[in-house]
Amino acid sequence: MTKQLIDQIEGEASIRFDMKENMVDFATIAFPHFRGMEAILEGKPALDALVVTPRVCGICGHAHLMASVRAMESAYADANEPVQLTAKADTIREVTLVLEMIQNHFKWIYLVIMPELAKLRPEKIALTPLKGAYAASLASKALASFAGQWPHSSYMLPGGVSCDPTHLERIKAQSLVDELISFFEKECAGTALDDFLAFDSCHDFNALESDIGEIERALTAAGMHKKGFAYDRFMVLGEHRFTNPAKVMQTRLLQADEKHVKTHSAYSPSEKTFAKNACYKDEFYECGPLSRAMASNVELIKSMHRRFKDSAYSRVMARIFETARLLDHARDMLGSLALNEDSLIPPKPITGISGCGVGVVEAPRGPLIHRVEIEEGIIKSYEIVTPTQWNIGSSVKENPTPAQLAMMGNVTMEEALFIFRTFDVCSVCTTH
Repeated sequence: MTKQLIDQIEGEASIRFDMKENMVDFATIAFPHFRGMEAILEGKPALDALVVTPRVCGICGHAHLMASVRAMESAYADANEPVQLTAKADTIREVTLVLEMIQNHFKWIYLVIMPELAKLRPEKIALTPLKGAYAASLASKALASFAGQWPHSSYMLPGGVSCDPTHLERIKAQSLVDELISFFEKECAGTALDDFLAFDSCHDFNALESDIGEIERALTAAGMHKKGFAYDRFMVLGEHRFTNPAKVMQTRLLQADEKHVKTHSAYSPSEKTFAKNACYKDEFYECGPLSRAMASNVELIKSMHRRFKDSAYSRVMARIFETARLLDHARDMLGSLALNEDSLIPPKPITGISGCGVGVVEAPRGPLIHRVEIEEGIIKSYEIVTPTQWNIGSSVKENPTPAQLAMMGNVTMEEALFIFRTFDVCSVCTTH
């Protein structure tokens, strides 16, 4: 058995490998930190969750804020006090969530995937981490035009948002997104965004003389199109304009409902872990950009899936392609944002609300669920289910989680560590 600490992540995680003839026979994953955010919220005024939960994570705190405010609004509805939301407020929430996803994707590509891929194919990858940091800073600045700050913004409230952007602030955000798109075209893709989005085959990536072309060729040279397979079933639960909620079995789309999601204790016999596994009807599903693309019938990714299934290659390239789709989506939403509507329609004071609510959003890595029970404005219970709990749980060998399954079989430990990174671990979200 060999233990590997996972570095360059939010928080801490470790993997213990059982090796057989130099190949990974099994692996267990542990998250040794306890944080207790859910317990902290019990007994607190309900609106405190809008300040506390964005601090669950330093890289997807905005997604936590949106899940939390959706849970509050769901509790209002449960109390027969439905909340009204203008198209303006809904669009601003969606724009800022998408911008957070974009900054997250750029960091993952340049600060995680390229360095980890270089360990397998050092001659194929030129490391340029500052590109990821620069692109992420542009997205964060555009986000802060509406949210006031990033990370840990708390500008969403039941009934809307607290900001009331001017035309000048919208132009500033549009300018930052335009600059980011130009950066993507010149420094990442090596072609125009519209041309990139028109790709219909994996061969189109291979012809690029750019960072993305390098990544695609290195993934193939490392054999990642033949490794890293999980269950080939996917889960999307958040309702947004860029994806559709669905359970995807290979290519078959089925309805999915959050009520079937439950968590179970993780299996980690050699080390204490505070993580739980997330399941849908007691089965494991992969979530994240590849799942969203399959649920949205993105033609290029469906074509990729026909050739390479849910391999590590497909997982990486789907997230890169989603970055481009989200850039285009952010540009469109900013262009259509109507500023003449109200930002906030105040609902009844939450001190008069008793009910249960659920908020679901698609965070960068997949579905993020917040469940709350409120009694006269006070939180009785709060539960958070994060994407890493879906992808990177730790179970027994006979019923492995997606990440465990993807690392087992004809895979060396070095390859397994790269495959693990294709799911993109977030320890602090997992142990919240």
